[in-house]
Amino acid sequence: MGKAKVRFGSAGIPIQCPGSSLDAIECSHSLGLGALELEFVRGVKLLEENARALKPASEKFDIRLSAHAPYWINCCTSDKIKQETTKRNLFLSAQACMWAGARVAVFHPGYYQGKTSKECLKITKDLFARLKTHMEHHDVSGVKLGAETVGKKSQYGGLDECMELQREVPEIMLVFDFAHLHARGDWKFKSEDDYRKMFAHVEKTLPGYLKDFHSHFSGINFSDKGERNHIPVDEESVPPYKPLMKVLAENGYGGTIISESPQLEIDALKMQKEYLKHL
Repeated sequence: MGKAKVRFGSAGIPIQCPGSSLDAIECSHSLGLGALELEFVRGVKLLEENARALKPASEKFDIRLSAHAPYWINCCTSDKIKQETTKRNLFLSAQACMWAGARVAVFHPGYYQGKTSKECLKITKDLFARLKTHMEHHDVSGVKLGAETVGKKSQYGGLDECMELQREVPEIMLVFDFAHLHARGDWKFKSEDDYRKMFAHVEKTLPGYLKDFHSHFSGINFSDKGERNHIPVDEESVPPYKPLMKVLAENGYGGTIISESPQLEIDALKMQKEYLKHL
């Protein structure tokens, strides 16, 4: 058996782990998982004292922490009030991650709302320049903001757009959401070869990224406009999980996969079991 380079975890407190995020760290470890995403989607409400208690626990139990920033983020908006709301939510997420020892706060980049991809990139770069100044003023560092690939065609944040954000903005890193990529039509996954081609495209654009990527996975329902809702991972769900696990193992890629399935840790463990089969 080779050494596992990919960690698996749940988006939020595992179903089998009653209690707080602090309790969930030890519980995730006891389940055999290696990661946990803190959910700030309805707002960053984690107190500094509680956030700082997570870091030593995550180190003790070897759980890699990340977070999901609030949904109320739109880096493409021209509305000054909404820009400030976006900047504040990104800042609070990064600050909480720094306290907790989490390496990335994942966010949805935004909505086109009639703008081109190029215009969205410019607005995002300007917003992040102001965010960087604010973070430096408050000594917030060591955290990446993760631009998650989005699931609807009306949203800014396709695979190439998120890779461009990582290249253009030092504070941003790409975050794969395989279900979103499939639903939006950026990349249809049916076979091992489909995953291999996507990874080759990413490696060419962002050399070295696949040594330590960050991602989300689940099954998904979608229409011609994109995602509808996340569903459990099984033999019939798309995108297929088994080919991905095989490709990750055989290529020695490293990183984190967070299960956003309604079955959270159950499907995280299912994916992990399949991944370990191929090491």
